[in-house]
Amino acid sequence: MREPVQSAITFAPPTASAMEARLFGSSLHPLIWTLRKNLDYLFIILSGSGSITANGRHSALEGPVVVWSPATDGSISLEAGSEGGMLAAPDVILGQAMPAGAVSTQVREAITRLLISRSAAADARQMLNLLGSIEGELKGDEAGSREAVQHYIALLLLKIWRMSDPVQHPGQPSPRMIVRGFVHLVELHVRDHWGVPQYASALGVTSDRLNTAIRRATGRSPMEVVHARMLTEAARLLHSSAMQTGEIAELLGFRDAAYFSRFFKRLMGMSPRQYRQQAVDRRGAAQDSYAAWP
Repeated sequence: MREPVQSAITFAPPTASAMEARLFGSSLHPLIWTLRKNLDYLFIILSGSGSITANGRHSALEGPVVVWSPATDGSISLEAGSEGGMLAAPDVILGQAMPAGAVSTQVREAITRLLISRSAAADARQMLNLLGSIEGELKGDEAGSREAVQHYIALLLLKIWRMSDPVQHPGQPSPRMIVRGFVHLVELHVRDHWGVPQYASALGVTSDRLNTAIRRATGRSPMEVVHARMLTEAARLLHSSAMQTGEIAELLGFRDAAYFSRFFKRLMGMSPRQYRQQAVDRRGAAQDSYAAWP
């Protein structure tokens, strides 16, 4: 007698900026996830089997197994009865949770690659417990939930790094990795007004080595790169928003509007008010020009 075909449960991916954590266990139906290229995925499969398609590669899965899939299109399917959990998160959230210190660069490098690692049941269960804690914090949304989630993600990232067979006594990160990591950190912390020592510590290098790598790659010092990024964001807000100068200063992490105005004028050659007025004048001139068309 022919067995009935089981209909699969298909999970819709979260939005581009959202994070999702979900435990699953002993479902009566197959489970299917569609992977999005703007999200990173962690699957911890304690028991059961299935397959993953990512980066043009198709691989069978048999629990206990840990799967890390960096941002790419693809899919993962698990047979009915599989038990485990999944995490989907954008790069910015992972960046905020990234462990600091000497291993930071190695962890960043490790999570850029697809990882399928057979795991001891005890290790998989430990990771699953961390994932369950993330799910609980996201659902509870209590005071300190964000900090708790970052802590749990940092632990998961360290475990993924260890599973990638890292070099036990690594040399210094390459200049390319330093520059890549620095640019990523600037995007995350430009409003926190980090100094060069803080960026260097997060990358696991000395301030001198960071300075040398950034100067060779950009022709500017690390702080000049940071200030240029801050200036770009300030100009964008002055040009495209109705926020007051003091509100923009606060949003960008300046201690007061006067300090922000001095910073902006020193780099731009005009005050925020003058810059905004020029932007208004340019828009008005453009509209007049269009109106004159036949």
